[in-house]
Amino acid sequence: LACGNAVYLFLGLGFIQMLKAFTPAVVLIVMVLVGAPSVSKPALLFILLIVAGTVLEVQGELNMTIGGLALMMAAEFCEAFSLVLTQRLLQDLKFSIIEGFYVLGPVSAFCLVLAAAVLEWPRLLTNGGLLIVANSPLYFIAAATMGLVVNFVSFSLIQVTSTLFCKILNAIRGIMLVIYGVIVYGEECTTLKLVGYSIALFGFAGYNYVQMFPKEVVEWERRLSLLFSSSQR
Repeated sequence: LACGNAVYLFLGLGFIQMLKAFTPAVVLIVMVLVGAPSVSKPALLFILLIVAGTVLEVQGELNMTIGGLALMMAAEFCEAFSLVLTQRLLQDLKFSIIEGFYVLGPVSAFCLVLAAAVLEWPRLLTNGGLLIVANSPLYFIAAATMGLVVNFVSFSLIQVTSTLFCKILNAIRGIMLVIYGVIVYGEECTTLKLVGYSIALFGFAGYNYVQMFPKEVVEWERRLSLLFSSSQR
């Protein structure tokens, strides 16, 4: 959460949403690390498309910074770990949403407070940042309330669906935010970045299809193997 918020200081809104299409590749790495079942060959192919599209996005971004990109990758990996482990907590271990908050909430709050105390509080005190909070309390209360609502809804979705469904919703949100960034903030979208984003979205859609319909994918693999074996003869 801290890295995901900090990245907005270094990268544009649209570019951040484009990079979020890289999430399935990160989730795959995390699944391998936690010992989840391996994915099929078509899924790996679509993930390679996502990686290729993301590389083009980075090449086409005119205002990219190394620090911002590093923060974005850190946020992606942390989010992937959170999604995979939260799904295991709520579905495999049968925790309720409130129990999930009870276990994860204090740890999240401690990590955020520690990071803020080290990185932000000294500057906040010297620059008079507390006056901004005092002058506009409703904005901060609304932001905190919406953050709680988002977490509650996310936990509910993971419990009744899967991390895959959450990724699909995030991708749709990302597309809308890219359009919003171009129209409202006037962010420049180069042709190379748009092509890379399109490739990444295609790979994202293919990866999700493979995950949703594994039996059809197995049948495709069988037919392709028969086709290649017959052509070699």
